[in-house]
Amino acid sequence: MAGERRLHLYWDPELDGAFRRRFERALGDLKVEAADASMVDADPETPPVTLALASAHGGAAMPPRCDLVVQAGPGDFAASSQALRLTLEDIETGSRRWMRLVEQLRVKLGKASLALAPEDLEVRLDDATRRADEAERARDNLELERNELDRLRKKLEGALVAERSRAEAMAAKLGQMDAVNQMSAFPLASVDAGLRDTVSAAREHAWQAQLAAQRAIELAAQHPNALAWGKTTLYSGETTNGRPHGGGVMSFLDSDGEISASYRGEFAEGRRAGHGVGQSADGMTWSGQWKRDEASGLGVLEADDGRRYEGEVEPGADGEPVRCGGWLWTPDAPLRGQIKIEPRPALPAPAK
Repeated sequence: MAGERRLHLYWDPELDGAFRRRFERALGDLKVEAADASMVDADPETPPVTLALASAHGGAAMPPRCDLVVQAGPGDFAASSQALRLTLEDIETGSRRWMRLVEQLRVKLGKASLALAPEDLEVRLDDATRRADEAERARDNLELERNELDRLRKKLEGALVAERSRAEAMAAKLGQMDAVNQMSAFPLASVDAGLRDTVSAAREHAWQAQLAAQRAIELAAQHPNALAWGKTTLYSGETTNGRPHGGGVMSFLDSDGEISASYRGEFAEGRRAGHGVGQSADGMTWSGQWKRDEASGLGVLEADDGRRYEGEVEPGADGEPVRCGGWLWTPDAPLRGQIKIEPRPALPAPAK
């Protein structure tokens, strides 16, 4: 507009581009007509208002006459009563320093106000409303995606549970088939009538011990090398208060570091208790009940040479299991149940 004073800017070339772009955009928002002083000539009839923007590094000399001097951009400046300090953050947040500069510009330019016109405010409000609507739509889309992912997760978890149940059913079926095979090799009809209930119960507890052993192997994989007693005893599995508790695998090592005996099954407060499978150094295997760290209760005792005892055992005076009611199978069928032998798995107690 003719006769209106313009603002001429003297830019220090050291000022970063981000500050310069934001400052020029802010002047445009205020409807201040500004131009680079190095690119235009001053109107002698209407002298411009000059504003020099200096960087902390002082990349250019100030013009001979300035209406306003601004220490602009990042960096450390020496204190000056003649200059205003201004950063990019001041412009973005509309700080007191920025408002002070706006007020001085208004006075120098002879304007009644540098406030935005109502129509400009309406445009900005519409733009802000549009951005808010876009953000809300984006949020809704993210919520839909999250819900879809949650449904997919639940579907996959359901499929995983179904597959695990199927695997467990298959394991149970295999166990039943194994039991049938055992009954074919060790027919219950050959057992004395008075011991058949004991043998049947022993077989059930042996099966429970096999299940506990399989579960213990899975837990040992989840908690490997949980405990160790020197170089003689290792434990992998669940623990409580620094002791085996739950399910796990305990291995006993010989002087060469080889496993000489092992136990896979349930523990309670550091002791073998519940159901489990123990194997001794001489090849004896007990699958059944355990109490207070000893083979005790119903189960099946097997030897490498084919001998098999189904029934109840209790700890002997020397800590080895003693047969106290059951049926002994031997490889020699005519002598089945007649030979007096005492198969004892020498399972050492966990080292303290």
